[in-house]
Amino acid sequence: MAIGRTDSMQELITILESLFEETIIGSDVNIVKHLFYYLKADNREFEFIYEEEILVAAVEEIESHTVTLMIPDLVEQGSRRARVRFEVMNINYQFEVVILDIQKDKTVIKTPTELQSYQLRTNKRIPVDDLFMNFIILFRSLTGGSREVGKNLYAESRFPHLMKEVRKDRPDSKLINVMLTEAIERISKDYEIHFFQPDEKLNEYDDFIKKTILRTGKTIYIPDCNRITSYINDPGDDVLFNYFNEHKEMTKEFGEEFALDFFESMRKHESRNFYVSYVITPIRLYEDIVGYIKVHSTAMERFTISHNQAVYVFELAEIISYVFTKIAIQHGSYETMQSTTKVVDISLDGLLFEIYDKRLFQYLKRHNIIKMFIPLSKERTMIIRGEIIRFLDKGDHYHLGVNYFSSAPDDMLYLESYLFEKSMKILSE
Repeated sequence: MAIGRTDSMQELITILESLFEETIIGSDVNIVKHLFYYLKADNREFEFIYEEEILVAAVEEIESHTVTLMIPDLVEQGSRRARVRFEVMNINYQFEVVILDIQKDKTVIKTPTELQSYQLRTNKRIPVDDLFMNFIILFRSLTGGSREVGKNLYAESRFPHLMKEVRKDRPDSKLINVMLTEAIERISKDYEIHFFQPDEKLNEYDDFIKKTILRTGKTIYIPDCNRITSYINDPGDDVLFNYFNEHKEMTKEFGEEFALDFFESMRKHESRNFYVSYVITPIRLYEDIVGYIKVHSTAMERFTISHNQAVYVFELAEIISYVFTKIAIQHGSYETMQSTTKVVDISLDGLLFEIYDKRLFQYLKRHNIIKMFIPLSKERTMIIRGEIIRFLDKGDHYHLGVNYFSSAPDDMLYLESYLFEKSMKILSE
């Protein structure tokens, strides 16, 4: 059943009518269409919940009875229903929608025919122009997004000391490095932690490996350097890969004989270096691949890196990538806070802050649990945890909306006093 119009709703309708001329407000379906027009005009990103997975969507096109959304990460799972959530003018909306078509990054939904759920914010957001903050990311899961309890517990048990350091507000990079090397040496004494350089000179095969890792971002595992099948046969694995796809592409472009000769030559080159088996897994900073961890066994050591050991190295690289990024965010936030983490508006429920780094903006879409340090005065810095729920691309900068979920009780009292003064003693609507 459709809901009635409040004063705030009527105010929204009046504003939307002044912006768009496509329909006459008189039914709920037209109100809903105007909301989508507003999202499109503001280039607003919002939540699209499909099979309980929260994705990021943006309006691409609005037709008479349909809306086309851009949703890059949507994977069709059979269901044809989803939910959308967004905020417009201090009102939170939620709709259940019918999916009509999914084509690559574009998803077509049927325009909802009525307003299903909305909630007016209790606490008014107060614009500020002199408030800045520091922040760090908090551990939710290695891949970010939804909480992966099983995987997190697994990582905690497999790397207990490393994960203890990772969870700290200020991880010690030197200690992390010691823990990393100790963990790798449990697999093999022969390893390399390599960070790419712009003008580094590599041989033909190392250059091929570098380009493969940069292009695919996958972990390469060769269990037996004496067998060409280890290089080019389909491994059928979700985590560990070889050169199966590269061999297939090379065959299409240059022919089967050329491709087979290349990988046979590569195998012989590695065998001459006494390789028995190896695993190479990328290291990331934000989402960018900046290097790799390579662990190999040799004929002198007389052992082969097993599948489980290769997965161990992959998991280790995931943790290291996370903590390197956490440290980078921490230093970036603290060192340049006046230009990167300006608070745009703030309330007792949450805040909106501004950044300029696109890499950080994209990374926070998955690792969206943060701890904020907000100096309300010279005497008081509020420490509060929150979840980023809004991601707004403003062209040359980005806005991120945070909802609080924990703080010290005294901090909220200080925030209430701060807002009371800023808002001319009006805190709610």
